[in-house]
Amino acid sequence: MKKTIVAACALVSLFASGAASWKNLDDKAYVCGDKLTADALLGKVVLVYYWDLSEEKSIKYIPEVEKVWSSFKTKKFAVVGNYIGSRDDAKIKAAAEKNKLSVPIYCNFTLDPDPKPGFSKAPYFVVVNHRGTAMYTGSGAKEATEAVVNAISSIGMPVSLCGDVELKKLKSVATQLKLGKNVSNVVKALEKKKGDKDPNVASEAQELLTAIDRAKDDVKSDIDIYKQVDPAESMKMIQLYMKTWPKDDAVAGYKEMIPELKKAASEKAKADKSKVKDKDKEKEAK
Repeated sequence: MKKTIVAACALVSLFASGAASWKNLDDKAYVCGDKLTADALLGKVVLVYYWDLSEEKSIKYIPEVEKVWSSFKTKKFAVVGNYIGSRDDAKIKAAAEKNKLSVPIYCNFTLDPDPKPGFSKAPYFVVVNHRGTAMYTGSGAKEATEAVVNAISSIGMPVSLCGDVELKKLKSVATQLKLGKNVSNVVKALEKKKGDKDPNVASEAQELLTAIDRAKDDVKSDIDIYKQVDPAESMKMIQLYMKTWPKDDAVAGYKEMIPELKKAASEKAKADKSKVKDKDKEKEAK
């Protein structure tokens, strides 16, 4: 499964370094289903299904889309139908109702950057992880589902500093590369090993340094996302970041953010507690 996803991700390699932003999720683009906002998708895995009634396969895949949504709707997950054919809201709604498609449907909303090179007609899928990175673009329902499963399972998992590097020569390094542990000395050692006479050692050292940089970007992304949806988690990630890269330029800015995040976390905890009380009252009333 992992190899399948890696191969599929080749289509979106140009977009892996930056987070996608959602545009046109507004009343003009809205067709039917629950209304969404870009903020509502923050920190979630998002499956976007591009479809068109004039393309027979678009209808064929609807049960698959609905099945994925039903399976993971309790997770940090969202599905959006993006209609890209000639717009006729009545026909689109009728097709959604007939085929029991319950996900929100918008018409021609976009992601920036646009992670669908080579695709000009429906149906096709885009899977974006909780960091806003496009993980899959393609016409395969099975591959899209696998990408969704992988992306959802990665939420909340510790960021690996070794990434997917297959260690053979530098296995001992793996025990030293853990989020929350100062990696400054390890990085210096790896920089030296890039010039090792053994090409395999030099290659692994470079791969590890690249993985560490990628992990740093992932943690920064998590800090930024959770700042908006879960400030307590954002503080946790900041603490881990400062322990891992204590001399990094970003540390000073993160320290300044902590008091504001503490306040926001406290307010969110009170709001969540209030919601629970309100739900309990509704149950008692019934």
